[in-house]
Amino acid sequence: MADPFVHVTVTVLALLLFYDKKYRQYIFYLFPLVVLPDVDHFIPNEHRILLHNLFILLPVLSVVLYSRLKAKNDVLYNIALIAGFFLLSHIVLDFFTGTGVPLFYPLMATRFGFTSEVLLTHGSLVFVSEPRGAFVQSEVLGIALTGLVLPISTFIGRRLPSTMGESVTHETQ
Repeated sequence: MADPFVHVTVTVLALLLFYDKKYRQYIFYLFPLVVLPDVDHFIPNEHRILLHNLFILLPVLSVVLYSRLKAKNDVLYNIALIAGFFLLSHIVLDFFTGTGVPLFYPLMATRFGFTSEVLLTHGSLVFVSEPRGAFVQSEVLGIALTGLVLPISTFIGRRLPSTMGESVTHETQ
């Protein structure tokens, strides 16, 4: 079962490595979205059902399309792309948990995913069947810790320079 630390770490590192430096501050503001689908832990008998589907992406997708096609607002477009990546990455990472995710819920309750967990051990690639897990307390702890980190990320985001690492060059005459 992918815990919130894995969701946050993998997604934030991927965005920091591959996304435009100009928009990195928004990664720090929006990273709690990566654990948003796990809020359905708190609804009895709904974990990995209610918020682990592609329909959670519809509001973000509509903002992406609006900001790109109608408003022509690059900042809003990139914020929506980052938010969409956070939500989609959670669903994708949960594919590898053995229980899968109902991608098209509520239209179809069929779960999609891999039935084995991939492990790298001593240079070998091993597929291990993962037993169907019940509610895991570590995920609640991870959600709570991520919620506590939000004020810290806001503080760090405010301290980042607006140029986000662009070097200043001085011309010599």
